[in-house]
Parts: sequence; C-alpha cells; structure tokens
Amino acid sequence: MFSLEERSRAVELCLTTPMTTAQVVECLGCPTRQCLERWLAMDPRYAGRMAKPIIPLETRRKAIGLVLGGMQQKQAAKQLGAGVGAVHN
Repeated sequence: MFSLEERSRAVELCLTTPMTTAQVVECLGCPTRQCLERWLAMDPRYAGRMAKPIIPLETRRKAIGLVLGGMQQKQAAKQLGAGVGAVHN
C-alpha cells in the first residue's frame, strides 16, 4: 500500500508537470498506471482533464443488450458501427 503522502506526490507530479501517468509511474515506482489514474480521478483538480469515453454510454448499453440477447459480438459491433474489441470490452 502507498501512503497518502506518496499518493499526493504522484498526483502533484501529474498535475504540475507535462509528465504522462506512465512516466510518473516509472519515475516514482507507483504500482501501475491504472492505480495512478484512479488516484487522479479522486482529485477534484483533475476532473476537467479526464478523457471522455470514445464510445458513448448509450452505445455501450445497446451493445450489452444486443450481446446478452444472443447476438454475436461481431454482429453487434457491425450494427452499432463500433469495433469488435470495443463491444468485447
């Protein structure tokens, strides 16, 4: 586990330098980029910088419904105009 001080230092580096999350992880030895991104998501100063999903939530919901309804992922992706990987994820 990382202390609150270590978390704060990593978040500060992301917010005050042009370093990417991967670069901060490499520099500080944080456990993973995804972990650092979760720490950033909890910081209100970072909220405006969060990337918006490429595929809208409504399209994701439709994909889930189609696949749960028995449609193959490839067919659902074609119908929604998305990639198979996006539907799979």
